[in-house]
Amino acid sequence: MTTLSLILPDPVAKASKVAAKRLGISRTQFIRQAIAHELQNFDAQLEQEAIVKSITAMKKNKAYLKESTEISEGFSSELPKEADEWWNKKS
Repeated sequence: MTTLSLILPDPVAKASKVAAKRLGISRTQFIRQAIAHELQNFDAQLEQEAIVKSITAMKKNKAYLKESTEISEGFSSELPKEADEWWNKKS
């Protein structure tokens, strides 16, 4: 573990102490959890931005648009009729 020293504005220091007490944990633990939470949110935000960037790139890619149109049209086309209903045959 690494030891950090930080200066908090008085209102933030007081609020963190009150919140930690309400949660039944130390202020140090509260601050650890808060930092971990913010790091998770930051990672999620970066991931969402990467997804948006990828989707935007796909929307501009002619080969992707052509292929996705073909796939979509394939899903909406009717399946060929089978002459014998193999799934209804009794063994």
